[in-house]
Amino acid sequence: MIRELSRKNEIPTEDEDTSVFMYVLTSIYMYLFVVVFAIVMAVSSMASNWEKDIMGAITVQIIPVEDENKHIDVEKTEEQLNKVLHYMENISGVKSVHALDTQTIEKLMRPWLGSKVDISSLPIPQLLDIQLKPNAEINYDEITLGLHKVTPNASIDNHRLWLNKLIKFATSLKTIALSVLLMVVAIGAFSIYYSARTSLNVNIASIEILHIIGAQDKYIANQYAKSYGKIGFFAGVIGLLVAIPCIIFVGRYGVSTGSGLLNGACLSRIDWLWMMISPLFSLLYASVTAYYTVRKSLEKMC
Repeated sequence: MIRELSRKNEIPTEDEDTSVFMYVLTSIYMYLFVVVFAIVMAVSSMASNWEKDIMGAITVQIIPVEDENKHIDVEKTEEQLNKVLHYMENISGVKSVHALDTQTIEKLMRPWLGSKVDISSLPIPQLLDIQLKPNAEINYDEITLGLHKVTPNASIDNHRLWLNKLIKFATSLKTIALSVLLMVVAIGAFSIYYSARTSLNVNIASIEILHIIGAQDKYIANQYAKSYGKIGFFAGVIGLLVAIPCIIFVGRYGVSTGSGLLNGACLSRIDWLWMMISPLFSLLYASVTAYYTVRKSLEKMC
């Protein structure tokens, strides 16, 4: 008899108002879940790119040499640049040394000084971009002493100090996002729990009849799991479809700012794949939550 009953849902697990309410609520939860998940993945990618790109490079600057009239001595400055360039090329662990030209340096400084300032008239330091070999062990104190012997106008910046601050900031941001993600999941579980418990109380008479004719708690719980799983899946699709345009818009806006730091906050194909299957997670999550809610509640009723 139970096999015959299993062909349809004998328990009205959701009326029209409850159904609409749960679809809307679950869609909002899944929208928040996908957006916050994208933030977590983007921040992780950004921090990883910072560490990979910046920690694998150092910068050396050479202050221009001035003559007696406080004018830049281009010849002596160029001479010191070549000495430093030669010194850095012979350091173990250095992959390549590249001197930035004047146009590149001016382009880097333009966002800070503005377009109205004549950068060419300023005593701009000469910069060397040094790329390190993978897993290279560099003694920065030794390099600094060697640079001072070559010229007192040279100094080194290994980016570690300010990069560590950026990574700590990214870690804090990721922790906050994960907290929000867990809170969304917890609130979603509570909503399903409350809705399922309410439905059980409303349909207690139908459930007692099913018990009399031989239905077990597992059978009743499966009906609720099927019903809430359907809500979870379709609401998950709605939340995903709303979240994707928002993620793309924010990503394009971040790229348009021209900030190299934000450019590292990109989502990989694996990240997008995880987001695309979020409706399946919503289906499973809603089904399992509803199933165990009903099973535990029925055990207490007996």
